[in-house]
Amino acid sequence: MGLLGTLIGGSLGFVMGGPLGAIIGGAIGSNIGEGSQRSRVHPGARVNGQGYGGRTGAGFNPLEAQQAFMIAMISLAAKVAKADGSVSEAEIRSFDKFLKDQLGMASEERRVAARIFNEARDSHIPAEEFARQIRQLLGHQPARMRDLISLLMSIAMADGHYHETEERLIRSIAGEMGLSNHDYEEAVAMFSPRASLGTSYTVLGVTSGATNDEIKKAYRKLAKEYHPDVVANKGMGEDFQKFAAEKMRAINSAYDSVKEARGI
Repeated sequence: MGLLGTLIGGSLGFVMGGPLGAIIGGAIGSNIGEGSQRSRVHPGARVNGQGYGGRTGAGFNPLEAQQAFMIAMISLAAKVAKADGSVSEAEIRSFDKFLKDQLGMASEERRVAARIFNEARDSHIPAEEFARQIRQLLGHQPARMRDLISLLMSIAMADGHYHETEERLIRSIAGEMGLSNHDYEEAVAMFSPRASLGTSYTVLGVTSGATNDEIKKAYRKLAKEYHPDVVANKGMGEDFQKFAAEKMRAINSAYDSVKEARGI
């Protein structure tokens, strides 16, 4: 069962407040929490980066982190789609296709995702508030927040274009999550890891001045980070295994490019 399947079944594993809680409560609150205090979602008040309720940071268990990641991804995707002022039918179809093809999401789960997407799209809560909350929830896992930026880019590019308004909003989201411009460029580089040698270094998270040993160490760290078991235990569930595999292919491609250039 995918992450949204756990919501359909009434097993949201934690109490979430704040902006994301408001979205999940409005979208599927009537489907969960029946007869179970643990499953109840409390939307809570919108507070500027504080007091979101529920457990945060390292207090999350893997399932809770995965659920938060999924809800954040869908909510932020809706805001990115609406960056130009409206969401077209083509953008909705592109998002549904992304969920089906890239995450392998079944039709029932995609219907729930659509409800979350629509709730976030129509909400007056700014994307930056979602970003601040996800920073509070997953700030101890910067790699997962970088992955979230990569996923938002993938969704934005699903229609074949990366529009200026989408780019500005995704950069703003990255900043609110505490990510640097280098983190953003690293996410961009994933889509063309061998476009240039400089891009390959960026994917590996090092500079061209790094030693061979530093490059090997960076590669081993990334290879461990995107091992399927590690990904699942650090905030991304089985739905994201294909994404993790694609990220690992980009890392391998970048490493091969650097090794070839250096004769390692």
